[in-house]
Amino acid sequence: MAAGTASPPPDAEPPECPVCLSPFDAASAAPRVLPCGHSLCGPCIASLPPASASASAASLRCPLCSQCVPFSRALGPSSLPKNLALISLLPSPPNPSRSRTAAAAPPPPHVPLHADHSRLLSRFRHAVLPESASPLHSPAPAAGLAIGSFASDLGAPWFCPRGHPVSLLPIETPAAAAKQESPLYYRPSHAARVAAAIDALSAAARDEVIDLVAVSSRLARRVCRVYGFWMGPEAAPLWLLSERHSRGVSCLLEERSRREETVALIRNVGMEVCEAFMGLHGEGLVLGCIGLGCFCLDRFGHCLLDLNQVLALCHGVRVGVCSSKSKAFMAPEVAEVVHDKLQIKDHDFSGLLGPSSDAWLLGCLLVALVTGDEQLAAGWSTEGSYDDWKNEVLTKVDASLVGTHMEPWSATIVSCLNYDPEGRPEIADVWKCINGSLMNSDIEALIPNVDLAARKSFMCLLLGELSSMCSNLGAVESDDTMHLSQDLDDKHSTPDDASSGGIINNEEVGAAGMDGPKCGLYNSSTLLAHRDCITGLAIGGGFLFSSSYDKTINVWSLQDFSHKQSLKGHEHKITAIVVVDNDNQSLCISGDSGSGIFVWCVDPSLSNEPLNKWYESNDWIYRGVHCLAVSGTGYLYTGSRDKSIKAWSLEDYSLRCTMTGHKSTVSCLAVACGILYSGSWDGSIRSWWLTDHSPLSVLEDGTPGSITPVLSISTELDFVVASYENGCLKIWKDDVLVKSEKLQNGAIYAAKLNDKWLYAGGWDKVVNIQELLEDDSEVEIRDVATFTCDSIITSILYWDGRLIVGLSNREIKVCIPLFVCCLLY
Repeated sequence: MAAGTASPPPDAEPPECPVCLSPFDAASAAPRVLPCGHSLCGPCIASLPPASASASAASLRCPLCSQCVPFSRALGPSSLPKNLALISLLPSPPNPSRSRTAAAAPPPPHVPLHADHSRLLSRFRHAVLPESASPLHSPAPAAGLAIGSFASDLGAPWFCPRGHPVSLLPIETPAAAAKQESPLYYRPSHAARVAAAIDALSAAARDEVIDLVAVSSRLARRVCRVYGFWMGPEAAPLWLLSERHSRGVSCLLEERSRREETVALIRNVGMEVCEAFMGLHGEGLVLGCIGLGCFCLDRFGHCLLDLNQVLALCHGVRVGVCSSKSKAFMAPEVAEVVHDKLQIKDHDFSGLLGPSSDAWLLGCLLVALVTGDEQLAAGWSTEGSYDDWKNEVLTKVDASLVGTHMEPWSATIVSCLNYDPEGRPEIADVWKCINGSLMNSDIEALIPNVDLAARKSFMCLLLGELSSMCSNLGAVESDDTMHLSQDLDDKHSTPDDASSGGIINNEEVGAAGMDGPKCGLYNSSTLLAHRDCITGLAIGGGFLFSSSYDKTINVWSLQDFSHKQSLKGHEHKITAIVVVDNDNQSLCISGDSGSGIFVWCVDPSLSNEPLNKWYESNDWIYRGVHCLAVSGTGYLYTGSRDKSIKAWSLEDYSLRCTMTGHKSTVSCLAVACGILYSGSWDGSIRSWWLTDHSPLSVLEDGTPGSITPVLSISTELDFVVASYENGCLKIWKDDVLVKSEKLQNGAIYAAKLNDKWLYAGGWDKVVNIQELLEDDSEVEIRDVATFTCDSIITSILYWDGRLIVGLSNREIKVCIPLFVCCLLY
């Protein structure tokens, strides 16, 4: 084999700059070799200051070895040689999204992001399929439904195996119609995007979907199961998924071999069609329009009604692309309503349509099955002679049934086609006729118990909101189509992508008055002033405070997030920060890895000198303050490497109490409702009374192998949320573990619970935004969105509708002002 540099493995991480921790690339962030031998990226070298105030401007100090080396600022980093060995390890072509150029680019363009509403998604909890279902394997056809199958096994409540065939009906919504590009830092979760699309539907359409999912589940042996909604990974339409069987009832018309066998098979299919109709009527649903293709046969030969096919056919009738030539069955009174656009717009058909309208459809279906002539069954229209058509139907039905034991069917079928709805028989009577041809015993005991007397109004699937919101199936309008108004309702129209620029006004698709974070257009800002990893964020006195391993505290204005001042004085890395707002003054308190505790006075002057400072007296092996917390009782609490928690008086800064019990470093503290919670690397959380600092309880997960360091704690009301080194998130309520979930692959360094909204991030460089859902018997966390960053997330703060994130690459991300997460009541 020829000598040369071996290419890196495909899954290898590209080499990173040791200063900014961003991956090198071969262009703007190429690795440059300093005279001391260390390699940094060009942007970092250009941003390094001179070695000292007295040193020559043509020099700099290497941040790795602290050696003063010459550097020509006039020529810039390009004057230094490239590290060809590191460049050879870069992927080819380099990933521009991870390059320093992309990291330094301006924030991504505004992207519409609409929040999930707790009431909405809790209502549709079982109607939103997981993204892993991935049923759409190819682009949707120009006409008809898309066909696919589940890419993974689905558990409760669907219980569908991998490869289960489904049909996909596109639902046109403003949220789905807008072409959205995936932003760099923010990617809504699958559940969030589906909920946003559902939110764009009208209230009536949402009610129809809920009814269809519930009805199909209850009538599983009569109709194909409607699973719910799914969306593709991109800004695709909203898909309504339904169970699919490839063999249709129309195949019976082509497989007419022996007459006796065909008639017996038609009898079985006719009974099951009647049962499907009666089941739907018992649920308060009438179809209004069907075709022979709306029924299919499962692997056992049972007939099922495909509601997705019904919706697709109804949409074609609504927009005027289906007619008698397309073999759609529709009762005369339904056709009259469809022709009257004002009646549809005002929904002025309550009481006009009911089970008798579907009795006409049943008669047409039986005519098609018995005669084998589907065109005859759908051949009558308001323009032709009804009497001539009815006589032709009667003649052909009699001819098909003569000589069989099913001759009584003829009169029943024709009676279903009575022009007067009140003259049509009950579908239960049709079922008796079909079944009575073979059984003369107690037939009525076998009829499904459907009480329709008390029901005065029915929902018609043809004239409902959902059928008008299906995507255009691409059919071509013919001369004899039923022309309908295309402006049924302005609120259902899809905005023009070109005119809106891919942006949807949040007021148009947001549902006001519902609980949830109202997420508008997204934008972010980056705060840069630190030179090392961000370790803490705090707000008080009208300022944002950030601490870092660079031993400084930076102060930012909350008005425009401009940098105000740097507080210097620590001799070791700052590990924790907290702000105390008192009546007369605000205090910023910081702790460092050398056990130093500094108190800074927060006022407009922002003095550089600390108000007070002291050091914990502990063994040098275990020195270091890891976390801070304050309480309304006038105490400062510090968690340290010496496994203890110390209580300091904020009046004279004296040590008042030392709490022990943890078996390793105390890593995090939180105060709520008169209780102090402490997390430790020993995997436990302990609670202490703030009144006398006595121990209260120990929160532990007794599952074998679950012991892992606790990295952060957040409390809200009676909930305690803890994040762990193994990527788990655990929730306690009233000291009882109610939820444990593997949220990320790496350690979760920061978790913040704000009301019922949970923000967590860490090693995976992703902030998970979730909603805490509490039922009477259980607690669930629901994915809302993910917030992607360029580096490891070390701290999270939520303030006034803004999400503030501290990163290990010394950046602070502030989502302002369009990313708003506030509660609407």
